Amino acid sequence: MLIPCSDCTAVGSHGCWVSRSLMLAPGRMLDFLQYSLSGAVASFFFILLTLKPPDDFRVTGPSHAIVAMVGEEALLTCQRLPKKTAVHTEVRWYHSEPSAPVIAYRDGGGMTEVQKEEYQGRVEWIEDGIAEGRVALKIHSIQASDNGQYWCRFQEGNYYSETSLLLKVAGLGSAPRIHMEWPVGGGVQLVCTAKGWFPEPQVRWEDGQGEQLLSVSEHHIQDEHGLFYVEATLVVRDASAETVSCLIHNPVLIQDKVSVIALSEKLQSEMASLTVIGPFQPILVRVGEDVELTCYLSPKVNAQNMEVRWVRSHRYPAVHVYVDGDHVAGEQMVEYRGRTALVGDAIHEGRLTLQIHGARTSDDGQYRCLFEIDDVYQEASMDLKVVGVGSSPLITMEGLKDGDMQLMCTSDGWFPQPLVQWMDRQGEAMPSFSEALSQDSRGLFHVETALLVTRSSIVNVTCSISNPLLGERKTASFSFSGG
Repeated sequence: MLIPCSDCTAVGSHGCWVSRSLMLAPGRMLDFLQYSLSGAVASFFFILLTLKPPDDFRVTGPSHAIVAMVGEEALLTCQRLPKKTAVHTEVRWYHSEPSAPVIAYRDGGGMTEVQKEEYQGRVEWIEDGIAEGRVALKIHSIQASDNGQYWCRFQEGNYYSETSLLLKVAGLGSAPRIHMEWPVGGGVQLVCTAKGWFPEPQVRWEDGQGEQLLSVSEHHIQDEHGLFYVEATLVVRDASAETVSCLIHNPVLIQDKVSVIALSEKLQSEMASLTVIGPFQPILVRVGEDVELTCYLSPKVNAQNMEVRWVRSHRYPAVHVYVDGDHVAGEQMVEYRGRTALVGDAIHEGRLTLQIHGARTSDDGQYRCLFEIDDVYQEASMDLKVVGVGSSPLITMEGLKDGDMQLMCTSDGWFPQPLVQWMDRQGEAMPSFSEALSQDSRGLFHVETALLVTRSSIVNVTCSISNPLLGERKTASFSFSGG
């Protein structure tokens, strides 16, 4: 029994259950509870019935995966069943989260304010069959990141139904290119490279009889567009072998691209008799300064029509690539763009110098210089040491209980990791209480080291921070007389 809420002690969403002034006998109380319970159940089922759509609709889509090539278009379709116009229905396609749709429509208009940024300007709403509840999504300029599961959701009031579709993005990249270096340990080293593949391809070496040869190493690297570059290395001990093949396989398209190299022919190449020479000692450069990396051919040969590349661990992407007199910007690592240039004019003698502007801590490490013609190359390696001498140390004092004190020495801007040492007035080393090293966004080291000094002592200490490569040191001293 419900009564006005002004007389209630407890108020529910559907009315009052207990009256402040109503007192029931024990027998009548049971009847009242039974009546109230049945009313609550009825209310619950009434709510369910109001939420349930009148025709119990569902959404279907293709059961098979949709394959789309990188750079082309993909068409995703879904259908409301039973068939009914979807003009006034909210429909959204999403890739990961419903709240960030690929595209969303309501009452015939696009809901662009919620659209995921990476799809803006690349998707198209197709509504040719909307009168029968059929809609489609067209994605233009397919990217590797478009790969994966999509959902098509129809929502009517508080009820929705959806279906999922699988989009498989495929990229048939470049044909493999086989590079040969001679000699290597009594044989030849072959490096097979290809780029622009998606998803991650499979690489296979075969001899002239079609038998598989095992790679020494294999690397798969995704570029900034999500496409795969592959680099597989093979060492052939028997240089008299006639041919070797490299196959790149796309597992989605079930297609291969193959290249074959004739070893006996390549061994006659001009490059097979040349040597690349680089600096024998590590090259030191301070953070922020320019550095030059020089390598040359021996004996002297005009390298103007050769491919020359400076690389780190892999051939692609590279630090700098020179081909037929021009810099190939499309093969350059992102972190070196706008920072490299060739200097000097001795290329007709086979000498090239690469200048790197504004050295960074990330530039530290090994580089390789490769000269190549007709897919035969020779290389030399060089070691670049980036160094940074930081700020003068700053010593601060903090008093502790019992009269003891702590000295804290701090400094910024060191590279590589510096050597830190406390010393007394005689120059003897003193053990630090704590030492912490951290790197900032530029990779430079920040130093914090603490020294505990007992009370009633004469303090005359030095904090020394030095660069292990340059041998340069910066110091700060602290004096305090405690009585």
